[in-house]
Amino acid sequence: MTTYYKAVRPDGTDFRTGKVDYLAGGVISHPNPGKEGGSDAAGYLSVSASVTDCTGFSWPARLLEVDPVGVVWEPDAVRLPSKRAVKALRVVRELDASLLFGPQGKEIV
Repeated sequence: MTTYYKAVRPDGTDFRTGKVDYLAGGVISHPNPGKEGGSDAAGYLSVSASVTDCTGFSWPARLLEVDPVGVVWEPDAVRLPSKRAVKALRVVRELDASLLFGPQGKEIV
C-alpha cells in the first residue's frame, strides 16, 4: 500500500488557494472537482507519493499523511513523477515537517 503525503500551510490550508482546510476533520473533498484523470490542478487535490517531493509547498509548512478516498491518478507523470491527484482524502496523522527536507531535515529546519 502506498503512503501519500500533503504539505499544508501552518494554519492547515492548501498552498495553492488557501481555501481547502485539511485539518477540518473527516473526508476533505475538492470544492469543485474536475474530470477524473484530468491534469488541470484547479480540479483536484494534490498529494505526493514521496515525502520529499510535495510540489508547491513553501516553508513554514506542516506535513500530513493522507489516505485517498476514491481514484488516484497521475496528472503529469513526466514532469511531476511523485504527484498524485484525488477528488477527496482523509488525514491519517500529522508528521514531523522536517521530513519534507529528507535525511538532514532536522538540521535544515
